[in-house]
Amino acid sequence: MLGGFGLAKVLDWSPSFFESSSALGHSELARTLEGSSSNPTSLQDDIAQVLDCPDDENIMDQMGNIMRPRKESIAITEKENITKEVEGKKKMTKEERTRLMEEKKLKKLEEKLQREALKAEAAEMKKLQKEKLRWEKGKFALKSIVAEIDSKVIESGSIGGSLLTRFAERGLAYRITSNPIERSIVWTMTVPEHISQLSPGGVEIQYILIVYEAEDFCKLIINESLPGLVLRVQNHYPSYTVCYLTNKLIAYVRKREGQLYNGRGREGHPSVDKVEKVLANLTTSFSKVHSRQCKDEAELAEHVVGLTCSLSSCLFRKKLTRLDVNANGSFITKDCIDRHLIKKSSWLKALVAIPKVQPRFAIAIGKKYPTLKSLLSVYMDPNISVHEKEFLLKDLTTEGLLGGDRRLGEVCSKRVYRILMAQSGCTKTDDVEDGADFFRVN
Repeated sequence: MLGGFGLAKVLDWSPSFFESSSALGHSELARTLEGSSSNPTSLQDDIAQVLDCPDDENIMDQMGNIMRPRKESIAITEKENITKEVEGKKKMTKEERTRLMEEKKLKKLEEKLQREALKAEAAEMKKLQKEKLRWEKGKFALKSIVAEIDSKVIESGSIGGSLLTRFAERGLAYRITSNPIERSIVWTMTVPEHISQLSPGGVEIQYILIVYEAEDFCKLIINESLPGLVLRVQNHYPSYTVCYLTNKLIAYVRKREGQLYNGRGREGHPSVDKVEKVLANLTTSFSKVHSRQCKDEAELAEHVVGLTCSLSSCLFRKKLTRLDVNANGSFITKDCIDRHLIKKSSWLKALVAIPKVQPRFAIAIGKKYPTLKSLLSVYMDPNISVHEKEFLLKDLTTEGLLGGDRRLGEVCSKRVYRILMAQSGCTKTDDVEDGADFFRVN
């Protein structure tokens, strides 16, 4: 048995043991105690064996030997726990990485689908723009125009059969309906569905055709009701052009005149002169009203079909200016070599429109002064005298008809200057050339 001194040594050792243990760190001591507490019976047996040992000096060594395996087992346990935690973290990281990869794939797929959708939308918009451009050029005009024919035109006389047959042969659309004005034909044009989103709304064709057989038209002349009907049409279609189309009118009137001459006709029937006077009054007394006479049903049907085609295309034609009307090639001979150049240039057409300015003169001026502005900048220069301006173009050379070069000349140079610098638009061209405008530059 261990005496009091030995027990005191043990008691003295215990605090020092814990103090030395605390020097190793509280966490290590805690793990040591936890490891010891996991098997308390074995630890108590080992301590009892040490206490029964008579050699007090070896107590510390034996106690260290007892605790060392415990520390090693605790370290192994900690290593295993850390390994499991690292493996768990690695496993979680792999799962997260897989999830992130899936999210990236989905995001890339969405971006790809979005790009494809935008690309398809852009292609569709480009296609619509092309279709709109074709529409504006009148490519779909004949397919889009519809003739609305009043039922009275089809029912009365022999006009209806020929008219509908001709429409079917040309592949034009028509609709038999009841128009506000009897015996009338009006036209409508709708924008195709695939272009309607870019060009909403339809196209209004401001033209109305009123078809009459010869006998019915003569009754209007006898009753003097034609002017009232014209006013009624204009009130209903205020901005429309009105055309009265008649079938066999003059032949019918002459036939009735022959019957009257032979004593078989009745008095009061209009003569050819009276009919022509009434038709002339339609044009002179009313704005945008005229007439057209056809000799038979075939000519009438051909006129209506041709008018339909013209109405469909004229809406998309380039609007003519005064320069186009007066200088659109009417002054250029067909055998002119530079005809195609003049037709493409408004400036050259304007020069050719000046009286006695030949196409080759216009080409020579255009080479020196390619635009009207370039020539006017010289004409408007206050530092140059009028005499110098009048003869500015005289030394320009032109290619002669037989190959030699010729000067433009003083006459042509003076004419161009005086026409372009004229101050009064009411002065006639010949008077301007003779100096009637005095050509004062303000």
